[in-house]
Amino acid sequence: MEKHIACLVKALDQMALPHRYIDREQNLVQVTLPWGKEYFQLNKTPFNSEVVYHLCRDKMHTYEILNEHIRMPKTLSFLDSTIPAEYRHYCQYHSTEEMVEATAEHFDFPVVIKRNAGALGKGVFLCEDKEQVRQALDKTFDHHSKEYDFLALAQEYVSSKLEYRLLCAFGEPVLAYQRGSKEGFNLRYWEQDEIAIQVHDESLIQELYEFVRPCYEHIDLGWVGFDIIMGHDGNYHLIELNSSPKFNNFINNNESQQVVDLYVRAMTLFMARRGVS
Repeated sequence: MEKHIACLVKALDQMALPHRYIDREQNLVQVTLPWGKEYFQLNKTPFNSEVVYHLCRDKMHTYEILNEHIRMPKTLSFLDSTIPAEYRHYCQYHSTEEMVEATAEHFDFPVVIKRNAGALGKGVFLCEDKEQVRQALDKTFDHHSKEYDFLALAQEYVSSKLEYRLLCAFGEPVLAYQRGSKEGFNLRYWEQDEIAIQVHDESLIQELYEFVRPCYEHIDLGWVGFDIIMGHDGNYHLIELNSSPKFNNFINNNESQQVVDLYVRAMTLFMARRGVS
């Protein structure tokens, strides 16, 4: 059983909601609610629609929807020029070299190259020059790699002073934590002896929420972790949305009851949306 599933089950017990495990590993949980059965599968929840889940997973579509409404790093996308011929009419750039030149034209170095559908910081590269951009694109478009993605992103590098995860349920902030304390490019912070530090300052939580509030005017987000950087420029920047957050690092370094409580609140809001008090 995953740690966040254990917290979910404690929340369901606390709320006296009938539930049972479907799988041997106890990571697929069926919950009986007044309108029928709902399922939690590993880090997937019933709190988002299918399209919202995929919008959050697609970093470029997220950017295209939100960048005019909230501060986000400038982003450019590159479609793998070796994809099947039937899709090549979507290609704006027809070789890796054209992509490298476009990156140099639109961005200052260093620049971030990442997979469009990546997660957990995998397939993310901080590139100092054209050659590193070329190498990052080659790795992204390597058809023999499990990290392959048909869409690569070039993204403006924002040097971070602090990085936060703000988790919201149905438009309400339910948990905030600082993702390590290292400044700059803090990739996969949990592997760098960095920890998740819970934010207790209600004024800071509200400040983070006010920053992301415009997102709700454009996407009906049920359950989402906002990854937010406070840059050395003194501004907040939204990096991406995570509709399937895990809490392993947070639970390892904080009270697991905080995760239980956020599931209780999320379930309460979920049921309220269906008219159940």
